[in-house]
Amino acid sequence: MYRYLALIWNPEDERSGLAAAALQERLNASPTSWSPSWEATGILVLHAGRAPHGPSGQIGTSDTWPLARGAGVVLGRIFTRNIESPQSAARVTFDEGESSQVLASGGRRLLERYWGRYVAFVRNGATGEIWVLRDPSGGFPCLLTHYEGVAIVCSDIEDCHGLGLFSFAVNWSYIAGFVAHAGLQIRETALDGVSEVQPGERVRFFRGSMQRSMEWNPIEIARSEPLEIADEAVAALRATTLGCVHTWAACHKGILHNLSGGLDSSIVLSCLVSAPSRPELVCLNYFGTGPHEDERRYARAMAERVGAKLVEEQLDPRAVRLQKVLSLRRSPRPWFYVYEVEHGDFEDELAARHGVDGLFSGAGGDGLFFQARADLAVTDHFFAHGFGAGLMRTAIDAARVSRKSIWPLLWQAVRMRVLQPEWDPIAARSPIARTIVKSELIEAAKRNTALAHPWLIPADTRGVSPGILWHILSISTPPAFYSSFPRNSCLERTMPLLSQPLIELCLRIPTYVLIRSGRDRAVARRAFESDLPTEIVRRRAKGRTDQHVRNILDANLHFVRELLLDGLLVRQGFLNRPALELYLTRDRSPADFQYTEILQEHLCTEAWLRRWATTSCSTAS
Repeated sequence: MYRYLALIWNPEDERSGLAAAALQERLNASPTSWSPSWEATGILVLHAGRAPHGPSGQIGTSDTWPLARGAGVVLGRIFTRNIESPQSAARVTFDEGESSQVLASGGRRLLERYWGRYVAFVRNGATGEIWVLRDPSGGFPCLLTHYEGVAIVCSDIEDCHGLGLFSFAVNWSYIAGFVAHAGLQIRETALDGVSEVQPGERVRFFRGSMQRSMEWNPIEIARSEPLEIADEAVAALRATTLGCVHTWAACHKGILHNLSGGLDSSIVLSCLVSAPSRPELVCLNYFGTGPHEDERRYARAMAERVGAKLVEEQLDPRAVRLQKVLSLRRSPRPWFYVYEVEHGDFEDELAARHGVDGLFSGAGGDGLFFQARADLAVTDHFFAHGFGAGLMRTAIDAARVSRKSIWPLLWQAVRMRVLQPEWDPIAARSPIARTIVKSELIEAAKRNTALAHPWLIPADTRGVSPGILWHILSISTPPAFYSSFPRNSCLERTMPLLSQPLIELCLRIPTYVLIRSGRDRAVARRAFESDLPTEIVRRRAKGRTDQHVRNILDANLHFVRELLLDGLLVRQGFLNRPALELYLTRDRSPADFQYTEILQEHLCTEAWLRRWATTSCSTAS
């Protein structure tokens, strides 16, 4: 897989210059074959590996995009877009005029005229200022650490660790926040001294100083030019989704698409089959034997409608060996590894068998198209229009989606608008009952404003309607790019719905339009109802894997007990050991949420900590 590593130093500082030279020697001597992408005074950018490519001449057939006159380089996937028609894209060429505008705008031109999955490095030759910019989707990792006055920006922390110069210690305050509410996305990581450049963030380096600024603001986008007319929103969403999926499809000769049978994955497939590049398509559906775990009839209906090849794979919890989590690649923070443990090798083998190089899914669609929290749409409508026309209709729509009475929804809207209590997206994201996590840890996390996503800093969210904040929160965690385990696969994972033009469009569609007619993701349903089987368009229930998760735990019970009950999380006082032990038996209900919490969150976090144990033996203070 494609990786990069950049060294940035102050050329006027002898100490940092010597450190940069020493780092270059280490990189040259490393087993990785690093190649230069761009070099200028005070900066060296290297890359290794190559991403899969489509046929020559198609969009996205390169992953290194130089700016003219040596002004910088963009790494990853980047596409052009027309502001009036964001679905149009073409191969990128940064000529002298365009490079000058990128430089003069401080990088904002990249955010406004381009999109993709990229990280940009630019140097102003007149001032010596260097800046790094990550695209708003956050699809390409961008990590930041320092060594002897040299800033190191990279996509993979394994490459820094491999230099043998770093002894990364666990950031226990971050781990405490992560355990309290998984999916934590802030600048800090779970390693001391390693931070993450956030999606849409620019980091400026000048004479040894560093400044960070968010150059892409989703709140501003959501509040600008809202698409209140449903028909216009439907047309725009259809065109933009088609354009984004078609563009990503052109990056691959063949695609393995995870077709769950749900609305979002079906929409992506409907776009893939009409892609002008005509990639080879293979659809994959997993099914189980528990309640709501077999969605084959929906996947079959969709595959038959478009004539796509469908592979059906039965879930077998007895074949899942959770011990694999102990062989993780090093990463800057814990992730959710169970899916990869169960399916990673199979998907690699299936892709190799069919000769495909891309792995697609409809992931991210629930948050993007607004599947949850219909109650907040009523509050948003009241924020925007008060008691005006449409409030009662929105309350009825929200009541149908959430299956609640309209009166509590209306009262919540009035209360939040009149009293304007500070809406806390961190507290809202935390599940109602987390009996396994120490209650004091959860309460401390709710009060800790440092755990707020940089897009959702409390001081910047005053007066913003809560549905907008929830919508932004729902798309605030970037997808994983690299595999969590050592693998030889060249499969490039893409979630095409999490593309900047589509994110920006959906943010501009008010939440009360997104649930119009009493259906979640109503605009997306209407936009693609002519392309999907009726039973998928009208489907309300989602597939669940509660029984399957419990069966995986039962099949690995000894290992899970051994890893967690006397593990680091328990020893640090983050988990309630008696409550945890109650669930780690064969006597509990198979439907409890806590089983998913144990496997997807605490087991994965414990495994991450064990992976770094040989590097860091630090303990919480």
